[in-house]
This record gives sequence, structure tokens and C-alpha cells, in this order.
Amino acid sequence: MKKIITLVLVIGFTPFVTFAEELCKGSDTRLDSLGHIINWASCTLIEAVIPLLFTLATAGFIWGVVQFFIYPDNEEKRKKSKSFMLWGIIALFVMVSVWGLVGILTDTFGIKVLIPQLSQ
Repeated sequence: MKKIITLVLVIGFTPFVTFAEELCKGSDTRLDSLGHIINWASCTLIEAVIPLLFTLATAGFIWGVVQFFIYPDNEEKRKKSKSFMLWGIIALFVMVSVWGLVGILTDTFGIKVLIPQLSQ
């Protein structure tokens, strides 16, 4: 139940974080009002936490694949590795789906929002 609540909260707040991308460009680091604090937290989430979540989901999937092939005879380890692979794929699917849904909604309603990109 705790995982479901966490997943619903993450999915529920993702559009707000994505809309905050426009605010992060050229923003200052003043934390003297609630609006600035929320803007700073949103920018930090966009620029650091979301790429970290994608990395962790990918690493979890890859870890499951590696464990699956390292222990071909141990059924318990193979079952655990299948679980890692499944949850890694589910996490990646949900995150990409939410970004796609936000893209569709912003195009439909004419909102100018950029999907966060990793800096190159």
C-alpha cells in the first residue's frame, strides 16, 4: 500500500514539476519568500532528482539482468532478479508515460512548456 501511495504522489506532482521548467531558466537563488522556495525546490527536483530517478530505474533493470545471468542455477536469485527487471521497466514506463502525457496536454491546451532535458 505504501508503494502505491508513493507512486500516486509522484505521478500526481510530475506535471507541476514539468511546468516549473520554464521558471528555472535564469532564476535566482533568493529564498526570502514562499514562492522563491517553491521555485528553488522545483528547479532542484527537475535538474537533479528526476535524472537521478531515471538513472536508478535503469540501473535497477540492468542489475536484474546481470543477476539473472550470473546465477543460472539459483532459482531464488533468479526470481529476485526478475523482480528487479520488472520494477525497473515499470518505473521507466511510468516516468516516460507521464512526460508524454504532459506533452500531449500542453500541446492540446497550447501551454508553452519544455520537457526537462539533461544538460550536455
